Amino acid sequence: MSILRRLPLKYRLPLIHGGLEAIALTRMGHWPRADRLSSGPLVVSGFFNESQGIGRGGRLTADAFEAAGYAVIRHDLRPCFRHILDQKAVLPGKGGVWLIHANAPETLVALMTHRSDQWRDRYRIGYWAWETPLAPPQWARLVRWLHEVWTPSAYVAEALAAALRAEGLDDLCGRLRVMPHPLLSAPPQADCARFGLSPDRCEVLSLFDVNSSPARKNPWASIEAWLMAFPEPPAHAALTLKASCLDTATQTRLTERIANRPDIRLLSERLSDEDMDRLMASVDIFLSLHRAEGFGLGLLEAMNAGVAVIATEGTGNDFLTPDNGYPVPARPVPLDDPDGPYSALPRNPAQVWAEPDIQAAADSLRRLVSDPTARASKRAAARATPARLSARWSAEALKVHDFNRWLDS
Repeated sequence: MSILRRLPLKYRLPLIHGGLEAIALTRMGHWPRADRLSSGPLVVSGFFNESQGIGRGGRLTADAFEAAGYAVIRHDLRPCFRHILDQKAVLPGKGGVWLIHANAPETLVALMTHRSDQWRDRYRIGYWAWETPLAPPQWARLVRWLHEVWTPSAYVAEALAAALRAEGLDDLCGRLRVMPHPLLSAPPQADCARFGLSPDRCEVLSLFDVNSSPARKNPWASIEAWLMAFPEPPAHAALTLKASCLDTATQTRLTERIANRPDIRLLSERLSDEDMDRLMASVDIFLSLHRAEGFGLGLLEAMNAGVAVIATEGTGNDFLTPDNGYPVPARPVPLDDPDGPYSALPRNPAQVWAEPDIQAAADSLRRLVSDPTARASKRAAARATPARLSARWSAEALKVHDFNRWLDS
């Protein structure tokens, strides 16, 4: 195991995923070919105790079901990983609906670690996000074991559909459903003092998770746009880079790049959902010059907080428009993630992501930092966006879904 951890991701991930698939293949012969569905509870599995975006997404999904009047059993997936070999993980309840809010590799673990007699009578839904135009072939093959796959954006749905077509599984495309991340909470309250922010400055925030690929989240572009907009440290503005799961190499590179710039700071403190909401509400501008997003939950949370959003246009965050924010033009470039999780993807000309226009981002930063009226001009439209996207999670919208047939009345 220690040797495996020392391997670069582009070698390690195929070994891990290949090993999981190999173990799963030995069990799939015993997995049910025909379901015997029965009614029961709604179980939502996710990484409920973790601060990463996928954990936040799972909590939002469970919250939205409960807000619509559903009784939800929350089931934490992380303990299942201890049972890959012995299959002794226990799934609560019997029958009903099992929604697994985790990507395909973790969904495979969920199926593998529970004996099939625990889930063959359940209506199974995966909730997956992917960030490039073509999802991995392993993801497409796993769709066969689910009744539906929900995605946060049409971009992700098309990436999965493209993978299904490439695997000759076109007939499974009908199982895909677009269900944007629900964000039902009221706008959070600011707490500048808690995060060392000043109400007398224009505070700008950029978020990234190292586990989600620094090359994709692209914090370097946020720094370059800031330095281009402000060659000298401005007295009236500051940039905070909030990093999650920060490793030594990334921290060293970031620290070196922002040295001698007191207007740029790196914040790596682990924050709860509530603190993240308060941090977002305490800034004036949210900056995300990512190369790709499956959805862009941070952008939507900024809009909910009434914060001006400057972000790369396109991919999964197509809800960002000139009416509710400041999209940054981008050009498609070949995907290049030498040290991140996308390095393991087979080479394919379809695999591209976006290269944001740094000059355009710098121009927007310079204008918005100096003009509070411009920052506030799109606030109403921004705050209306989460409710518009969350409409698919209303009680009326959810009750037309097929999964309701298998829930206890």
